[in-house]
Amino acid sequence: MATSKDRTPSFVATIRLKTDSREEKQLLVLSDCARQLYNACLGECLKRLKKIQSTELYKETIKLSKTTEADIEKRRANFKYLNETFRFTDASIQSFGTKTKNDSVFIAEHLGTHVCQKISTRAFKATQKFAFKQAKKVRFKRKGESVSIEGKNNRTYLTYSNGYVFIGKKLTLRCLFDPKDKWTEHALQQKVKFCRIIKKEVKGKNRFYVQLILEGYPYRKYELGKEKIGLDIGPSTIAMVGESKAELKEFCDEVVLLDKEKRRINRKMDRQRRANNPGNYQDNGVVKKGRKKWIHSHRYIKTRSEHRELERRIKEVRKQLHGRDTNQILQRASFIQTEKLSYKAFQKMFGKSIGRKAPSMFITMLKRKVKSQGGKLREFPTYSTKLSQTCHCGIIKKKSLKKRWHKCECGVVAQRDLYSAFLARYVTPSNSVDIQKAKEDWIHFSEVLNECVSKLERMKSERKFISTFGI
Repeated sequence: MATSKDRTPSFVATIRLKTDSREEKQLLVLSDCARQLYNACLGECLKRLKKIQSTELYKETIKLSKTTEADIEKRRANFKYLNETFRFTDASIQSFGTKTKNDSVFIAEHLGTHVCQKISTRAFKATQKFAFKQAKKVRFKRKGESVSIEGKNNRTYLTYSNGYVFIGKKLTLRCLFDPKDKWTEHALQQKVKFCRIIKKEVKGKNRFYVQLILEGYPYRKYELGKEKIGLDIGPSTIAMVGESKAELKEFCDEVVLLDKEKRRINRKMDRQRRANNPGNYQDNGVVKKGRKKWIHSHRYIKTRSEHRELERRIKEVRKQLHGRDTNQILQRASFIQTEKLSYKAFQKMFGKSIGRKAPSMFITMLKRKVKSQGGKLREFPTYSTKLSQTCHCGIIKKKSLKKRWHKCECGVVAQRDLYSAFLARYVTPSNSVDIQKAKEDWIHFSEVLNECVSKLERMKSERKFISTFGI
């Protein structure tokens, strides 16, 4: 049954907490209690799933067709029966989590019932993903690993009020925020649905934050634009074409510099690891198979801490740059069209680039912001449109990836990504390119695209572009 929390829009405000050594120790104890409970619930979920999968009914059910209506209904009824019989449901796992908490005096002393139920639900959903083959495996939390805690409402155990977070009856933490920040000021005026406590490691030290899940929409720093924009997203680049301006840019160019530093630290860690553990390597430098004992020196631990901090910085910078780019797009456009891409396929072909640039994260962020501000983002299939192969004269000709310019027999010459973004504006609801409309508008848009390329060529003397620009 849907609750009011499910029906209303939400956004998250993350606020740092002021903690001393005593409070930090208490929060780490809470996290460890959550970890133990999560592992217990995860183990129970896997046991119940294994029992289901060992039955003959399950083996027969998975052989049923997923396309025939009668078989779909039968599959649904059989799985529902199996789940209820073996108590593989969210409610049953929540009951198990509550019972486990009550049986353990230590966990019962530190965690509230609602927090335990949310942890149980998290374990159940992780096992469900594994059962649906959306994940290859489930992972138990190792000792020392942080586990966030969250409540179900802002009334019991974990609550926020007037700049303070209250955890049970023993722990009260003050929030640190800038009272002049308009975004935070707007957020704190909204209704708090529930709170979540998370931990981050910053410069080798623990910092704790409260995430307030708030009802409504976040503060808008700009008005939504009026244009219709076509986007062409690649592993490392993004091309945007609108009525007034075209733009071709590299995703997260500042992350590349940090990534070079990360590779240097990785090499240093490898040298230290080999020097400390020569017996774990073969003569050719390959790690020996089987179980091994690793010795970590103080210098190695220090280098590893530097690596973790750099990973955190890369993550924060990437998120900040994606936020900046999405805001710039939405200041111009209220309707965006782009191809629906397979980022898993991208990972197989361009693994390192995808890891650095995270284009999937960018499009997810853009979708969320467009929806919250009343705009529209439409994704269309690549198979029927073939934007990189199509010309607005009607000719469709396949091009290899190394060809970065669109050159057609009709005389049209344009940068490949920009031209695909131009054609994306003319994809119809039936997922075909409106050739006639694109032909009528080409005279204007050829000037917009040429202006973008000219700007990039002028910048070439100041900075180096990646090869996919074709400049």
